Amino acid sequence: MWVIKIGGSWITNSKLNVLLSFLSKFSFENSFIIVAGGGCFSDAVRLVYKKKNMSEKTGHYIALKATEMFCHILKEINKDISLISDIDSLKKKNDKIKVWLPSMVLKSEPTFIKTWASTSDTVAAWLHKKINSDGLLFVKSLVLDEDVYNLKALQRNGVLDENVDQYLFGQKNIKIIGPDIINLLKKNSNWNKLFLKFKKVEF
Repeated sequence: MWVIKIGGSWITNSKLNVLLSFLSKFSFENSFIIVAGGGCFSDAVRLVYKKKNMSEKTGHYIALKATEMFCHILKEINKDISLISDIDSLKKKNDKIKVWLPSMVLKSEPTFIKTWASTSDTVAAWLHKKINSDGLLFVKSLVLDEDVYNLKALQRNGVLDENVDQYLFGQKNIKIIGPDIINLLKKNSNWNKLFLKFKKVEF
């Protein structure tokens, strides 16, 4: 199983359909679980949170629900995608891409940090650790020129969130990639070999 976190900035990316199409081709031989970002939907929740007398816990939960709006967009684009809430169903192997709806599980999960510092990056990291996936890939919209990136540097620069390190230290096969993922998917047919070409995140 592989966890792929697609950033919320991809909601309006013209290449989103192409990205899903390529991932679907690889999913026949690999089990993919997508964690979706919240993007503009989560931004709207943050705006309401600032205007209203709302607890951080409640605001964060609503933001998690906002990421699920992107999940439904992914399903609209690719009808073969399975939207799944519970962890056990995520672990079942099949040739369809699974998209996780995290709010139900994480609302009462004691090991998950429920603050604004835990974005969908942290959600993906928590899931990767929880299910002991083969690898975790962060798909971002910004261009990444280096072959290796330091985790703390990515956090300082706002590329990954503040809490993601809480679940990544000690984990293996953590990668990150930008828009060039499209060309890499186009030119490669073996996912395991392709994964090695993504940018490494080191600790």
